[in-house]
Amino acid sequence: MALAGGAAAESSFMATYCVGIDLGGTFIKFGLMGAGYRLVGKTFQLPTPTDRGGQGVVDQMAAGARRALAEAGVDPGDVAGLGIGSPGPLDLAAGVVIATPNIPGMRNLPMRDLLSEAMDLPAVLDNDANVAGFGEWLCGAGGRSGDMVLLTLGTGVGSGIVIDGKVFHGAHGIGAELGHMVLVPDGEICNCGQRGCLERYCSATFMSRAAAAMLGDIGRESLLRDAMSRRGELTAKDVSEARAAGDEFAAAVWDSMTRHLARGCVSIARILDPQRIVLGGGMAAAGEALLEPVRRHFRTMHWCLTDIRTEIVLATLGNDAGVIGAAGVAWQQFAAA
Repeated sequence: MALAGGAAAESSFMATYCVGIDLGGTFIKFGLMGAGYRLVGKTFQLPTPTDRGGQGVVDQMAAGARRALAEAGVDPGDVAGLGIGSPGPLDLAAGVVIATPNIPGMRNLPMRDLLSEAMDLPAVLDNDANVAGFGEWLCGAGGRSGDMVLLTLGTGVGSGIVIDGKVFHGAHGIGAELGHMVLVPDGEICNCGQRGCLERYCSATFMSRAAAAMLGDIGRESLLRDAMSRRGELTAKDVSEARAAGDEFAAAVWDSMTRHLARGCVSIARILDPQRIVLGGGMAAAGEALLEPVRRHFRTMHWCLTDIRTEIVLATLGNDAGVIGAAGVAWQQFAAA
C-alpha cells in the first residue's frame, strides 16, 4: 500500500486522528478514529453519486471526511491521514481503482491521489474486503490476537487476511481472494470465469438460486414453494427461516452450503493455520444456525494429525468493519510510528 506523494504525504507524528472511508455501490461510509483505535463519535453514510463519475465519488468522499472532522470538532492539522476501502480490482501500489462493476465511471481512477489532493492529507487505498478483515482483527472478533481470516458471506464471498497484524495482499496485490479458491473441481461456473469456486457454493446469491432451481426437481412439498410463488425468487433468509421451521428440503440446502463452507475453512486452516476464521456478511445474521453446522462439518473433515486449534467465530462489527478497518490501515501507516 503506497501513499500519496508530495507534501501531503508528510504526515505529522503528533497527529492523533485518522479518517476511515468505506466505498460501496449505494453508500459511502465514514468514521473518525482516535488514539487506541477508538472511533470518535458515530459512523455515518452518504449516498454514492453513481451518476457523477469518478470525480463525483471523490468529491463526495472529501465532503464526508470534512463532515466527520467538523462534527467531532477536529482540526485537519490533527489528522494523520485517510484510509479508503474500495471494491476493485485495484492497483494498490499506484492507488488506482482499475474498475468497479457497480459504480460507473471509475475505470483507472487515481482515487488515492485525488482524495489526498482534495484534503491536503496523505491517503492509502485498499480493497474493501481487506479493510473489513483488518477492522474485525483490530476491534472485533479477531481481538488483535494471532493471524485471522475473514470470510464475508453475502452476494458473493469476500475475504480479508491479517498476518502478523498487517493486511496480506500477495505478490501482485490480488491475494486473499478466498471466495475464488476452487472447491469443486470442474464444478459450477462462477462469475469470475473459473469453475467450482467457494463463492459458487457458499454465497447467499448462489445458494438461493440453487434452491429455486432444485424446487422443480423434488416431489415433496416445501415452505420455499410459497416464497417462490409470491416473489418469483428466493433469498438466503427464506432458506434459513424455512430450515428453522422444520422444512426438510431447506435444511438439506442449508446443510450443503455449510458443508462446502467448512471444507473451505479446512483448506484455509491447512494453508494459513490462522488463530481464527471469522464469518461475516449478511448470512452471518443467522448466528448459531450458521456457526454450529460449519463447526460440526469442520471437525468431521479436519485432519487427525493434531488437535483443532483454529477457531471459527462470528464477526462482531457488522457494517462498521470496513470503515474501522480503513481508518485502522491509515493509522497503522501514517500515525503508528
